Amino acid sequence: MNDEIERVGFIKRLWRFAMRWSKRLVYTLGTLFVGYLLLALIGLIPVNNKFEPAKSGVEIFVFSGQFHSDIILPLRVELHDWMMEFPREDFFEDPYEATHVAIGWGDRNFYLHTPTWSDLELGTAAKALLFPSETVMHVEMTIHPEFGNENFRSVKISFEQYESMVKFISKSFKRDAKGMVQRIEDARYGSYDAFYEAEGNYHAFRTCNCWAGEAMQAGGIQVGRFTPLPKSVFMYLPSQEE
Repeated sequence: MNDEIERVGFIKRLWRFAMRWSKRLVYTLGTLFVGYLLLALIGLIPVNNKFEPAKSGVEIFVFSGQFHSDIILPLRVELHDWMMEFPREDFFEDPYEATHVAIGWGDRNFYLHTPTWSDLELGTAAKALLFPSETVMHVEMTIHPEFGNENFRSVKISFEQYESMVKFISKSFKRDAKGMVQRIEDARYGSYDAFYEAEGNYHAFRTCNCWAGEAMQAGGIQVGRFTPLPKSVFMYLPSQEE
């Protein structure tokens, strides 16, 4: 009888202990989440406040979907030819019709193993956000984005601003001893994209959206100081018109 009473008492104590620590865990996670959102809101305070779209220069595009952001640049302008960085041989098919290149930076495991959002696993996303991880660059040959698509914004910047943006993006690629980008073999989503080794680590305070915001900052564009969330890079860009 005494053994049964002790066993019941132990179970009750264990239950109270578990409930107490569960509440603390929920409170801690909730506090961290609210703090992160608050930081993201504060991060919307812009930089490059004197920016005005250039009357002549280079039109660039910013893509931001449900989770991810890309910078989309003309394939060739007088200042830079991206085909010199990414030769045709890097792609499954010759992107001869491409007019633009979409470039993104992100978590290696997430990027390589989540070709569509239906492939997204909670563990993969949580690991990417909670622990600093290796990164890759994703490059896709594409055409001029269609006007009216809510996931795109466009802005024209000066040639000097474009050159600064290109330098930032170029430095995001990990390079070999000859200064060449390093393609990841057999890693692609389709016929006109490729993955490359990247510099830097991915975590909650430097996401793919942060990287896109940093590229915009480098290009002198008005953008939030800290843009970890999707669409936050659009805050100071006008909507595209039909």
